[in-house]
Amino acid sequence: MQPNSNWFGIQTLALILWVSSAPVLLAQKSFQERLKDFQYWSDLCNLQTDAGTYEEAVKSCEGAISLKRKNAGIWADYSGALLKLKKFPEAIAAADKSLQLDAKTSLAITYKCMAFQSLARYEEALDTCTLALKVDGNWGRFSPAIAWRQRGILLSRQTQYEQAIIAYDRTLLLEPQDSLTLAYRCEAFVRLKQNEAAIDSCDRALAGNGKWGDKSAAFAWTNRGQAHRQLDAWEKAIADYDRAIDIDPNDPMTWAAEGLVFENLARFNESLTSYNRAIAINQKFSLALAGRCAMLNQLEQYKEALEACDGAIQGDGNWNEKFPAQAWNQRAKALTGLQKYEEALASVNRAVGMTPTYPEAWSDRGAILWYLQKYEAALDSTQRAIQLNPNYAKAWLNQGIILRAMGQQQEALKAYDEALRLNPTDSDAWVNRAVVLLDLGQLSAALSSVDNGLQYNPQSFLGWYNKGVILVKMRRYENALVAYERAAKIQPNSANVLTGFGIALFFLERYPEAVSTLQAALKLDPNLGLAQEALKTAMERQTPKN
Repeated sequence: MQPNSNWFGIQTLALILWVSSAPVLLAQKSFQERLKDFQYWSDLCNLQTDAGTYEEAVKSCEGAISLKRKNAGIWADYSGALLKLKKFPEAIAAADKSLQLDAKTSLAITYKCMAFQSLARYEEALDTCTLALKVDGNWGRFSPAIAWRQRGILLSRQTQYEQAIIAYDRTLLLEPQDSLTLAYRCEAFVRLKQNEAAIDSCDRALAGNGKWGDKSAAFAWTNRGQAHRQLDAWEKAIADYDRAIDIDPNDPMTWAAEGLVFENLARFNESLTSYNRAIAINQKFSLALAGRCAMLNQLEQYKEALEACDGAIQGDGNWNEKFPAQAWNQRAKALTGLQKYEEALASVNRAVGMTPTYPEAWSDRGAILWYLQKYEAALDSTQRAIQLNPNYAKAWLNQGIILRAMGQQQEALKAYDEALRLNPTDSDAWVNRAVVLLDLGQLSAALSSVDNGLQYNPQSFLGWYNKGVILVKMRRYENALVAYERAAKIQPNSANVLTGFGIALFFLERYPEAVSTLQAALKLDPNLGLAQEALKTAMERQTPKN
């Protein structure tokens, strides 16, 4: 908190005159006299503290103390200057000296509270701030607002947000326009998900007195962004985070928060960029590393994803909105992408062991068990996910895939339908549903389902490939060739696509082309049985018997 504006102006003017008109002041008070002037050193200590020259402030305080060792106020000021230098034990000792001289020096008690908080002695800190307000004694050049705000910060630290807001409101009765208090109040409303109230408080902070203490206006913009994010006002959240970053580009938490917004919007490259910026500032930032891992998985860069997840697990433990089980689960996804299924299972087991109520991990565990052809266990795992969250569409999708592998086509179809009820635009669900309908011989329905999937994701490799298979079954061979061509553009070296293409050419009686295409497929995968059989038949048709 700043001193009274009139007092500050008078004292500043005196110091300027002392520098620019030294002969005049020297005539009034000699250098030796100033050295023995307690008030001079005391005022200088406070001015230097306010100016942020803390080393000089400490020396000036010590000069004042050398003249009046039994003055409780200067010991309190000394404690405040030591706090700014992060010399917390020394600050406590100075505050105790002040209190030995005057037990009602509330400012010293408050500084002691702040030092306890910085030393992570939160219970002692809260008790001490409460004592400062109960004593309500000598506040020096400050007011009880300093203790009320600190009490609010401590209550927020203990997740007692309603009580924290009460403390902030008491602060604002004394200092209605205090920007820092209003920003902390905004933060507490964010934690309570009272987002409209949070935005109002942050707006008031930004329009307030501009006193931010050790923070800046970026603190208010970041909290405002959090409130907008919780309201699903994504673009407003991004704009708020950008304003915060403009003010303080070196805050990794803001970069990570923006990464979370882009992640939610499936803007994976932008999310990855934000997480990378956070990591560049703090290389051990667990939340940002876990986010980077998730985005790299989405981009199918599994080796780099694995490294990022390992970094998150070994990082600084600052997870904020993520948690360690997420890193273990994303690690399992990376290992799955690398086809290391046993290692992936061990990793996802760690995730569900750490957080048994984590539906995504249970669902992903089911998918990994499916890869391992452990279908009963896979089904149990997806059912666990659905029990935890019946509205989790991905779990229903995975259950459909597993049920089809178990030959339970009708049950698989029901699972896919439930997934699509929850998420009608899920391309993967439409495409996989088409395969079950194909199994059931419902070719028109299968084609309609796969077309729905391609409508939502025109770059779906499985969508175009499965459409080719369905069209071959429907004897629409020319259309099948078009579908396989689209699949080949997405994955140029797919032996399965070349096999399907070759079979369509065979049925069009374009035998030489069919032979060369099927031979290309077997060059990529010599053990592909369907391609071997089709090639043998195509070669027989190409070479008529005598």
